[in-house]
Amino acid sequence: MKKLMTLTAIAVLTSGAAFAENLNVGGSVASICEVSNINTTAYFPALAKDQTKMINFDLQCNDADGATMSLTTAEGHLQNADQEDQGVGYTAELNANPFSFTLTADNGINDQSVEQSQPGSVALATGGIAGTIELTVTEDPVFAGTYADTLMLAITAN
Repeated sequence: MKKLMTLTAIAVLTSGAAFAENLNVGGSVASICEVSNINTTAYFPALAKDQTKMINFDLQCNDADGATMSLTTAEGHLQNADQEDQGVGYTAELNANPFSFTLTADNGINDQSVEQSQPGSVALATGGIAGTIELTVTEDPVFAGTYADTLMLAITAN
């Protein structure tokens, strides 16, 4: 009997109730949505119709919903420094797979923009997408002088 009581005591001490706890595990990844490796100046030394300039850039946006890219012309054409109503038209054709669109800046209306949204992808999230903007002058200038515009390239997460 003494032996049975000892075994019962050992069994009670070692067969306690099991307890469970939930452990929350998580982490975060910083948002990256950027254009990099871009030359920010394109200059035509002798401005004339049909001249082109190629601007290269790299693209990355790690938002799972994708991104929206846009091009915006500040002046609506290459504006003459002496007479802002006098300008030279141009196009800016953007290609950065899967993005592909063209901005036409030929009427002098400020802040014109064109944009395109694309869904998220592994290629867009990991970066290294090479892109180009081909600038093409669409008119011959009439007046002498310096012509300029500010073209803004933007990318935002969807």
